[in-house]
Amino acid sequence: NSFSAYGEEMKGFVNGLLDERLYSLTVNGRSLASPLMLSGMEKEFAYGYLKTEGIIQPEEIESVMLDGAEIGVLTANPFKVLLPKKTVVSGCGGTATYLDAAKLPVLEETIDPPALPESLDSAILRAGGFAAAVVSPKGFFLAEDVGQNAAIDKAVGSAILSGVDLKKTALMLSGKVTADMVKKSLNAGISVIASGYPATNLAAEAAAAGNLTLISL
Repeated sequence: NSFSAYGEEMKGFVNGLLDERLYSLTVNGRSLASPLMLSGMEKEFAYGYLKTEGIIQPEEIESVMLDGAEIGVLTANPFKVLLPKKTVVSGCGGTATYLDAAKLPVLEETIDPPALPESLDSAILRAGGFAAAVVSPKGFFLAEDVGQNAAIDKAVGSAILSGVDLKKTALMLSGKVTADMVKKSLNAGISVIASGYPATNLAAEAAAAGNLTLISL
C-alpha cells in the first residue's frame, strides 16, 4: 500500500511545471541559508530546518515572517550566535552543514519501528520530486519538494507546529538515505528512518553511531 497526501494537493506547480524558487532564510536579520525549493510551507521549512540542522530549538523562535522569497526568523534572544558553516549539497535542493561524525548527537530515547506503508505517493513525487513524512501517533505529516532535504525540513516543521513530540516519531523518505539525512534526523530526535532504497555506507555508519534505526522497505 502507498500513502497519499490527504486533503488539498500541495501547491507545487506553475503552468504544469514544478514551482522551484530561490529563497533567503534570515535569523535576526542575518543571512543563514539560500535554499532552492518549491513554493509553499515556508514557515514549516524554517522551523524544520533550524531544528534538523541543530541551530536553534522551536521554543526559541519568536516569530517567522514571510515576504515573497524572504523568510525572516526572530528569536527570543536576538544576540545568540546562530551561523554554522554550510554548503550547498548538489542535487538535494537545500543546504546542509558539513558532516562531522564526532559531533553527531547520540539518541538516548528511541522507539520501536511503527507500522509503515510500502511507499509514498503524490503528484509532485510522480513529477520527479521527493517526499518525506513524519509518522506520529497523531498521523502522517507529509511534505514534498524538488530535494529530499527540503522535504524533510518541511515535514519536520509541520509536525513541530502541530505539537508533535518528535522523539515518538519515525521519518519516511521517498529517496535514498544519506549521512546528512541521518544527521538531520538525529538533530530532530527522530530515531527511525525508513526508505524504499538502501542507505549509503556513511548513512549506515552515522546511524549506528547515533543509535538510529534504518529500515529498507
